[in-house]
Amino acid sequence: MIVESEPNGLLMVRYKLYFNQQRPDPEDAWVVAYLAEHGLEPRRELREEHEGIPYTVWHFGQCYLRHHVAELGGLYQKGVEHSVLAHHIREVLGNVGEDPIRAAADALDASAMFDASMALAEQLHPYAHFEAGDDEQLAVRIEPEQVTAAFLSQQVAAD
Repeated sequence: MIVESEPNGLLMVRYKLYFNQQRPDPEDAWVVAYLAEHGLEPRRELREEHEGIPYTVWHFGQCYLRHHVAELGGLYQKGVEHSVLAHHIREVLGNVGEDPIRAAADALDASAMFDASMALAEQLHPYAHFEAGDDEQLAVRIEPEQVTAAFLSQQVAAD
């Protein structure tokens, strides 16, 4: 999900939530569920395309979301952490030298590896530590052995 805020009248803000229709982000389902649970509906719903990717865009007013912005921000942050962790998992699995793990990782095409890494990110998120890296980007720390063990377990369960 992409979140934009823009001025909307005198001292007001409009929030725009962009939901990727090709490959939803981890937080999309959490945010949609939260909004539904609290009876919050967008003021406007649009369909837009950016760089060839279709998005559904929901508009909300600041006053309407005011008591929910912190919770929605937390869900968004958790989704970003899941995405960063999934990317890190793919890097760990791409650099592993152990034969059974290497063979299992090489057997997956890019789409299957993406799906596997997202599932592992959900599973391993409580064990990961997130912090700002040297480049001010979100960095993750988790033991590579924990990643490879969870990956092997996932592959055994899938077979």
